Amino acid sequence: MNFPPQLQQNIEKWATIQGISPEDFIWQAVAEKIDTLSQKAAEKHPEQHSELTNIMPSKESKIYRKLGILVLDAELPENFDLNTFIDDLREERIQDQMAL
Repeated sequence: MNFPPQLQQNIEKWATIQGISPEDFIWQAVAEKIDTLSQKAAEKHPEQHSELTNIMPSKESKIYRKLGILVLDAELPENFDLNTFIDDLREERIQDQMAL
């Protein structure tokens, strides 16, 4: 992603402090924000709580590396297609490598 220089520096600083890559830091930040918004929406609209919890997990999502593998510790939405997700990540990585 293309962030303003000061934001990129802050991302890199906080990622380094946490011992993770800037990409992992961004994933965690986005997952935490979505989780927070989902919880607030569930509190405002308890009648839709079950629908909202299908969108995002009710517990905090965690992303970390284990033996060099990126691990996402979270519940996935019902309609989440893991194979499509992996294919998209592969394609993005190929495009990044070709740009180098």
